[in-house]
Amino acid sequence: MTSIPSNIVLGLFFSASVAFASNGTNDINLNSTTLQAQNSRPFVVEIIDAKGQSSTVSGISAGGSIENILNDLKVTYYPEDMTSVFPEIKMGIGGKITLRQAPDYILIDGKKKSVIRSWKPTIGEIFTEKSIELGVDDKVNFAPETEAISGMEIKINRVSKTTVIEPEIIAYKTVRKENPNVEKGNKTVLQKGENGNKNKFYLVIREDGEQISKTLTKTETTKEPTQEIVEVGTKIVVLDQGKATWYIRTSQMLAASNTIPKGTKVKIVNLNNGKSVVATTSGGGIYHADNVVVDLSTAAFEALGATLGTGKLSNVRVEKYYPED
Repeated sequence: MTSIPSNIVLGLFFSASVAFASNGTNDINLNSTTLQAQNSRPFVVEIIDAKGQSSTVSGISAGGSIENILNDLKVTYYPEDMTSVFPEIKMGIGGKITLRQAPDYILIDGKKKSVIRSWKPTIGEIFTEKSIELGVDDKVNFAPETEAISGMEIKINRVSKTTVIEPEIIAYKTVRKENPNVEKGNKTVLQKGENGNKNKFYLVIREDGEQISKTLTKTETTKEPTQEIVEVGTKIVVLDQGKATWYIRTSQMLAASNTIPKGTKVKIVNLNNGKSVVATTSGGGIYHADNVVVDLSTAAFEALGATLGTGKLSNVRVEKYYPED
């Protein structure tokens, strides 16, 4: 049946709600039964069922949303139904809503009977959309590729014992390969990782369509994962090596150097005990003899395990600073 054009439906509806006074003036009297509240507006709902048959419902509503209007006009609708409105509700002049009802199907799953609604074109796609699982031994009265027709009765015969296969991804592993000839912080993917796949077989026991147990019986790997190999540089750049003294009392981690630019973060290692500290260079100006390569603040000097009375550390290495240290 052909749907009714919006302008005709709205015109008829508005005409029904307006009457002219009999005193010969142009005053318009609003029908109090139709317009029950100042903010209410007239709406017409055209309902088109899954077979294309059309019917209409009219009434008044304060609007706000399509759902509010349908509820006010006592029109039953479902989440799967499609709706459109003309003109936009926010215009506040009423309008026409077109409600296209989704095809419905009777589903008999074991001993359970229900109604499902879907726009999917085949039985298999409906099952996927509704998360209806089938075991290997379960039987359905329609093949998955069968065209879905509204009103069909779909029956699932649930076998009491059935095997369900669930695919699962096997995550690949990453192997770290250190290269002492490449500077620390540099990484290169030598081999890209790829996930594998496996199937898990479960024995599922159902009684009257209700699952009572699910037991893993075996696992089969269908594709082995490929490990990812990452080359990681471990070479540490040494900026200087020699002796260290202290030159200023402060809690800041500072280091004076004649060769390293001011403001550079460096790592200083006491080679006698393995202790290290990260400091920021404060400029040059070292005038010590005897192979002194860095002058430290008192805080940095003590962090290397020395006392101020010691005065000098005999063997330190100044390294490039790497943030992950």
